[in-house]
Amino acid sequence: MADLHLDLPGELLFRHAQGEMHVIARHYLPVWLEAGIRLIGASVFVEDCCLPGSGLRNALLQIAALREELGELEGKVCLIRDREELERAYAGRCVGILLYLEGLDFLGADTELLTLCSELGVTGASLTWSRCNLLASGCCRASEQRAVRGGLTQEGVRILHKMEELHMFLDISHLNDEGIETVLTEADIPMLATHSNAREVYFHYRNLTDGQIALLADRGGLIGLNACDLLTGACRGGGRLEQMRRHLLYLCRQAGEDHVCLGLDLCHRYELARRELDDDYGQGDDGLSGHGELPLLTAALLEGGMEPLQVGKLLGENAFAFFRRVLPV
Repeated sequence: MADLHLDLPGELLFRHAQGEMHVIARHYLPVWLEAGIRLIGASVFVEDCCLPGSGLRNALLQIAALREELGELEGKVCLIRDREELERAYAGRCVGILLYLEGLDFLGADTELLTLCSELGVTGASLTWSRCNLLASGCCRASEQRAVRGGLTQEGVRILHKMEELHMFLDISHLNDEGIETVLTEADIPMLATHSNAREVYFHYRNLTDGQIALLADRGGLIGLNACDLLTGACRGGGRLEQMRRHLLYLCRQAGEDHVCLGLDLCHRYELARRELDDDYGQGDDGLSGHGELPLLTAALLEGGMEPLQVGKLLGENAFAFFRRVLPV
């Protein structure tokens, strides 16, 4: 199994600051092993409060926190930077961590800082989160419902070229419609939407239109199911598993079963840590309480008539196939 979107580095940094160490070993690794997780996309997300002044410092500290924990788990959890390391994870010799940047707000348009991130093990990035920056305009936040104007800037195009040079992939999940149209029709870079759903199943500007889904599939890209209630539509009263199943089935019909995967964006454990200090910090919108509940989603897909081979593709095979193509040798 693979989950291509988890805000793990930020959680590690937060817990370390509170004096808690060995977070992956205590909270994640046992569940990953039991659930059969072989690949995790770990996203570096810099919160609004750190921008602009301390954004770069916060991002680098998140990367450092992740690398520190991986150093303690050598042989059990490893940073994936090339195909050889990816195959180690696929064979079950370790749980692989793909490190990427959820927004480049903290870099501005500095290509040298992007090179530094690559040298630290970063394999991909999105140009922006749901914010406007020097590179592009993000779509609205999950808690909002509004169209956002503006596409890529010239600086954004220049950063894309640098990402191609560094063999990075592009995540389009938080771009707005104009930005997505630009990169899908003009950019020559491996791309995917790590944690987005189908707008036709549940209308939200964070979800993808049928046209975007088709173009992304034609480019050989992937779409990762986001389990957030605000994006599946479960926030409107639908069953959580049923809404996730509906999105997966629809994405398979529109993109083809080889272009769909999981990017669950599970924030439950991170939110628990934050609420220990702030009772008003979020109430959680995760469709699953954690990776330990993935068998529930598997069962829902099988009981809904999906063949085991198809389910296997969605849960992990497609993700590994994609990164076999885009990671350097």
